[in-house]
Amino acid sequence: MSSPVQITPQPQTGGVARPSGASPPTLDIVRCSRCQQSLSLGQSGSSIVQFGMNSYYCGRCAAKVGFGE
Repeated sequence: MSSPVQITPQPQTGGVARPSGASPPTLDIVRCSRCQQSLSLGQSGSSIVQFGMNSYYCGRCAAKVGFGE
């Protein structure tokens, strides 16, 4: 008679195969301090101006207040 086999359930990855030890991608969302538009720090092509710790302006508002690019 053969010995019983133990099966350890694997954590669900949402259908995405990742190498072991790889962290999931992060997407940092911030808000413009003036117009409250949501901005993504990881997005290319969007202009975001940081003027303090955890304080951001979108490109349009930055130009209006004198932080123009």
